[in-house]
Amino acid sequence: AGRTTSIMLGETAEQGVKAMAHLNDIGAVMAKMGEKENYHFMVMFADATSGAAITGGTVALRITPPGQEKAGETIALMGMGGHFGADVHLTAKGEYAFTVGSKLADGTKREFQFKYVMK
Repeated sequence: AGRTTSIMLGETAEQGVKAMAHLNDIGAVMAKMGEKENYHFMVMFADATSGAAITGGTVALRITPPGQEKAGETIALMGMGGHFGADVHLTAKGEYAFTVGSKLADGTKREFQFKYVMK
């Protein structure tokens, strides 16, 4: 099996919750299955004070492609053993903005921003 390339998008904290996001390059694997999605977006949440993982709640992603003002449609992120994720289709070169909206176990709505420049 081919090794997946993981791209760290960084981490950011909002109202006591730390979010860490990654993109995994799954293009080769998905192409073999006839799928167009080429990256797996994943985000993990942790209590900013204790570092304890937060795995419950509702999480969604909106992607703003390079050169666009508006984000695309909202993508629900599924809980997957310690992270929330979805397969996404990123092909344009330039800077993407990833907006992660969450309503975790404490019921508070938080929004986290990540950016990545596709070469």
